[in-house]
Amino acid sequence: MTIATFCNFTNMERRIQELDVLRVLAMLFVVTYHFGCEYAAAGIPFFNFFCTTANYDFGNVAVTLFIVLSGGLLYRKYGTVDGVLSNRESLKEFYLKRVKAIYPPFWILSLYIPLSMIRHLLAGDSPFFMGNPFKLLLTVVGFDGYVQMFGIKTYVFCGDWFVGAIVLLYLLFPLLAWCYRKCPLVTLLALAVLYGLQYLIPAEHDDVFSILPVTIALKFCLGFFLVGNLERLRNLRVAVPAIVVFLGLTFVNIPGRLNTDCLGSIAALSLFAVVFYAAPWLLRYRAVSAPVQRLALLSYCVFLVQHVAIIWTRTLFVKIFEWAQWPLSCWSSVVLLTLTFAVIFVAAWILKSVADRVVRFVA
Repeated sequence: MTIATFCNFTNMERRIQELDVLRVLAMLFVVTYHFGCEYAAAGIPFFNFFCTTANYDFGNVAVTLFIVLSGGLLYRKYGTVDGVLSNRESLKEFYLKRVKAIYPPFWILSLYIPLSMIRHLLAGDSPFFMGNPFKLLLTVVGFDGYVQMFGIKTYVFCGDWFVGAIVLLYLLFPLLAWCYRKCPLVTLLALAVLYGLQYLIPAEHDDVFSILPVTIALKFCLGFFLVGNLERLRNLRVAVPAIVVFLGLTFVNIPGRLNTDCLGSIAALSLFAVVFYAAPWLLRYRAVSAPVQRLALLSYCVFLVQHVAIIWTRTLFVKIFEWAQWPLSCWSSVVLLTLTFAVIFVAAWILKSVADRVVRFVA
């Protein structure tokens, strides 16, 4: 993934700039991963930069980091004080803030769907080109991409599955926060046991393992623990084992079903510790700190636009190269990746600007 409330943070949260470094890193990972997937599917040569390893893919690492950050920052703000979510007014305010953070940019992009329905109608086809019109309700609540991962055809346009996943986690947050506050070890242990039991599910369903409710709930609650113990991560005795684990999982093949999700999640948690420890040294440089502060605010919108932008830019780049009779190579893909990042960042900035204005106007 709030996946960042994703874009809106309190002043307290803004001060933890090390977490912004992690957020930006996860954002870069998810773009490079989907870039590699789309270019590989089209048979275009590319360098395997931050795409897949023997044990995991960086898409899993990116989403795990976002979910961990989302859970941790929410718990830091709402979950650590008894009673903050215990009454109806507090819950109403909490969910209203989550709605303002998640839905406006998602709904703005989803306007493409009624436009597509009109296009199909003008062409003499049914406007309900994906079947049952009631499936549009899944888009309204942000679950279209999530349920599509389970084989249900929907009108999904953007956001993939993580929008529905983060909405589900927001709905569960008061319960998870209460359980963790009362007994953190039991909460994490119970979720870990349930997570392990999921490996009893036949291997042919491994493609949805990483999005199952227990999987994302465990990562969400691990965020409670990590963000609640940030000072302990400012320790070389934590960073060194973490980088050893991360490098080991990256370069040493470990056979078995653990590479379905578990090894990628461990790699993400290890990377969390390493980057958080190293980030203060990076942030001393204005050339790093300034872009990090700006890009971190775009993270959610980048997630929304990145997959569609990658597909469209790839189609455009291929046509340009064919017209100019230029050969596509691994080196040219580096240039195309850079241009794709530029397109995504501009699109995300525009989307966030429009969504912010809509929220202010409605408010």
